[in-house]
Amino acid sequence: EKLQKWKLLLERQVARIPTKCKLSESSPALAWFSSQAPDMWADACSSKSLAASNLRQDSLSSPQFYDSTRSSALKAARASSYAVRLAAQSEGIDGYAGGGAAAVEIPGQYSPTSAGVFDSRPIPEIHAKLVRFKQILEVTSTGSTKQHVHRITMIGSDGEEYKFLLQLAAPYSTRTDERSAQIQFIMGKTLRADIRACRRGLIVRPNVVIPLAQRMRMTATQDSHQSLESILNCVQRPTVDLPTLFQEMVDERVSSLEDTDNDARLKAEKNATLEVYTEFCQQHISSNILTKYMMQILPSTESLCQFRKEFTSHLAANSVLQYALAVVERTPTRFVLCNKTGQVLAHDLRSSYNHGLLENQAMPFRLTRNITEFIGPFLLDGVFVPSFVSICGALSSRRNVLEPMLHLLLRDDVISWYTSKTSAANDKKIQDIELQLSDRVWKNVRFVQERLDSCAPKRVENVAEAIKENAAPIDMNVRSLVDAACSVDRLSSMAASYQAWL
Repeated sequence: EKLQKWKLLLERQVARIPTKCKLSESSPALAWFSSQAPDMWADACSSKSLAASNLRQDSLSSPQFYDSTRSSALKAARASSYAVRLAAQSEGIDGYAGGGAAAVEIPGQYSPTSAGVFDSRPIPEIHAKLVRFKQILEVTSTGSTKQHVHRITMIGSDGEEYKFLLQLAAPYSTRTDERSAQIQFIMGKTLRADIRACRRGLIVRPNVVIPLAQRMRMTATQDSHQSLESILNCVQRPTVDLPTLFQEMVDERVSSLEDTDNDARLKAEKNATLEVYTEFCQQHISSNILTKYMMQILPSTESLCQFRKEFTSHLAANSVLQYALAVVERTPTRFVLCNKTGQVLAHDLRSSYNHGLLENQAMPFRLTRNITEFIGPFLLDGVFVPSFVSICGALSSRRNVLEPMLHLLLRDDVISWYTSKTSAANDKKIQDIELQLSDRVWKNVRFVQERLDSCAPKRVENVAEAIKENAAPIDMNVRSLVDAACSVDRLSSMAASYQAWL
């Protein structure tokens, strides 16, 4: 009772925190910052040493760099560019004050956090530069944890507003989000090189996560990013804490059971949980909350149909990551979508480890009632399953290329997970831990590859076997995963924090 009293008192104090404050009160230095990005030209953002090493001649004043036997128009254009470069050098480029290298870029414009589709050398001259910070600092909640974080807004040279959440997190969580962005970047690059994925328009865009310190990160966000729990609060606005109510109802049913042997009691508890789950779905939470929300914000039926299709393909890509990496705790606060583009964001991807080994999960990915109701049976069978198969096929076909990258990422993740639970004070101990976990890392790599291979389409060597009447479909494994994710028995047995009824 005392803890409950203190909890209520703390929540009241947290609720009194203003949602907005002046930036000058929190950080005067950022509030006073102002910069005017200059017009960019080739190599304007390069340092002096880098620019000199990339050029054929070390001196910018040498006109031989522009010698050409082409048309006079091209010579005139290069002559004018040469004049601009000389003038820029005299103004102080190459890292000195007043040049392009002095401009501050908006974070998140380089791989692996870049959302661009061009697999080429970055061109910083066309990147958005920081002009100033917005003078209002927003305070928002992170969901079920009730932790308040600051949201800062940067004004770019392109006139856009770039919003970032300033979060304090454990070092393991910060690095895990950075590795998940790298995995998404590799996955998106692989899909762009696969003909079947390109025909279906399958894309994966990584999250922008910028580590600032050991326990601080900056995560890109937009007003259009909404979690499943925020959508529930927007449409239905429950007056009670649903996970707590569900657990209380389950405990009440279980406490009324008679004392029997262990097997009979476990079966009775499972039936009681299933009854509470069914009652909860019928009386407290409807299955069309997500549908109602999207119908309210989208302007037309045509937009709704297009959004559903895009959302389903993005959901398939996100589900592949959840299944292949054995991701756990996909609660409604971590299921985030963009209500403008249909993108499903991969926030807080945490793999489940058992002594450093990836382990199977009861739920392969989140596909609860409101999601399946919004997608519908036609898009579930016609878009979700084929997209899931195509993504797994694209990743499986480049197994030899992706294996070293996957090994490197999983190795870093396992070592970070292990060191977060132990005290590895120096590099020598970390190297010893790496040697101890080497076999487990390779087993995790095989675990991920086997899961991708099992869902990829198989090449049939004998045509006679493929045309049999009882031949199994090529997407049978994926359909079995969908059935498992939608199974009422499995959903009812999930933890209350999972909110399987939503």
